[in-house]
Amino acid sequence: MKSLKTLVFSYRRTAIFLVIIFVMVLVLIGIRQLVLQPTHAVPDTFVVRSGSQLLLKGKPFRFSGANIYWLGLDENVDGLDYPTRFRVDDALATAREMGATVVRSHSLGISVGCPLCIEPSLGVFNETALRHVDYAMLSAKRHGLKLIIPLVDNFHWYHGGKHTFTEWRGITHEQQFYTNSTVIEDFEQYISHILNRVNSYTGLAYKDDPTILGWETGNGLTAPSGWVQSIAEYLKSLDPDHLVIDGNSGQSYDSPNFTHDLGLHDVDVYTGQYYPLNGTELNKQAGQAQRANKVFIAEEYAWNNRGGGNPLAAFLTTVETNSAIAGDLYWSLFGHNDQYGYVQHNDGYTLHYPGDTVDMQERVRELRTHAYTMRDMPIPAYRMYGEPHITTTTPRLAWRGVAGAFWYTIERSTSGPEGPWIPICAKCTDNETPWMDKDRPSETVWYKVEASNLSETGVYSAIQEDQQLPVRDTRSSKSRYCQTLKD
Repeated sequence: MKSLKTLVFSYRRTAIFLVIIFVMVLVLIGIRQLVLQPTHAVPDTFVVRSGSQLLLKGKPFRFSGANIYWLGLDENVDGLDYPTRFRVDDALATAREMGATVVRSHSLGISVGCPLCIEPSLGVFNETALRHVDYAMLSAKRHGLKLIIPLVDNFHWYHGGKHTFTEWRGITHEQQFYTNSTVIEDFEQYISHILNRVNSYTGLAYKDDPTILGWETGNGLTAPSGWVQSIAEYLKSLDPDHLVIDGNSGQSYDSPNFTHDLGLHDVDVYTGQYYPLNGTELNKQAGQAQRANKVFIAEEYAWNNRGGGNPLAAFLTTVETNSAIAGDLYWSLFGHNDQYGYVQHNDGYTLHYPGDTVDMQERVRELRTHAYTMRDMPIPAYRMYGEPHITTTTPRLAWRGVAGAFWYTIERSTSGPEGPWIPICAKCTDNETPWMDKDRPSETVWYKVEASNLSETGVYSAIQEDQQLPVRDTRSSKSRYCQTLKD
């Protein structure tokens, strides 16, 4: 009987011990969730994280979008310069027409060490540069787009990078960007200036603007975890409302840089870059982030399969069907130029809408369909943003294109601006301007250009008059020729 009582007591003690262990595990899980997620109320106009998902206004937020790296400072049109408002608006409208809800733009946050940069020299900030960033943010808001903004670059591009900060301090080894306390303070000063900037158009500080989805610690970094945590913590101290994205990108052709950062409580989002497309690595990296209760996005990828890899359609299907992947951003989108045609870029990944070639057109359709699939929306009718603008008529007719347009019809009148009008080129494209009117009569003529796509027509430019062509004096030419022979 005594042994039976002892046995019962032993069972009870074991059961109580197991219950205590179970309760402690639940408490620890609860504490972990509190640490991994925001502990303050964030306005519902911001994109927020809930575990491994993004939410907007309490609903899951998944996206597909574009990298448009040059929105703050451009290298592609007649040297280094700020992009015009037209180019900013046109590119963002094009992204929106393709179904994007997010755009990633390096030069809105990485802009150091050049005369036109945000910080041309250490401690000196450029108001003109910041006003151009202000406008890009305003335009993104108008187009219903969220922005991902990296803050420093691993590479030596025109808008500066981590090497700029070390060079300012006379340090030759740029990896000291991550360890030198003075350089880190310089970078934090730069971050503070950007986050506390008050937009001259909206009146909002950048840190209070829900147009921004998140701050990325950098692009393509190889930073130690201690630096990532330090910068993430600093960002959260200035701006608790925005997401922090780890700039240690996972690479499809190498081991991921971010795996040592997965336990950092101030980092919300991890990323991968896919050159070439690799769905297996994408799933692997997204799974790593999900198991850490963090968000994952494919922040860059080769939409045109340059370098091979999985077919684009298969890669996009992988993104769509894996709920651990919150979004993707192809590299990279360029819009119309200010005078005519498109802005050209020579890195081999330039995308123009609706496509320069049959292959590009098919991939654009795939990307547009994918974007609306990620949003769980039916594919809408095509639309256009603005109207064509004739920029010159002589010696060739040139026009500035329209975001969302597929084709243009050129019409000519010889009687006046009221017509009648005769079509002289049907389904011309942005790649055919300037266009030669080979049958132009010598008298004064009038031109107008109509933009259209598969859903919309009748979007016209203003009418442009072209004066009578000068009459060539063949007799005087002959006299000069004869005089030359006599001489």
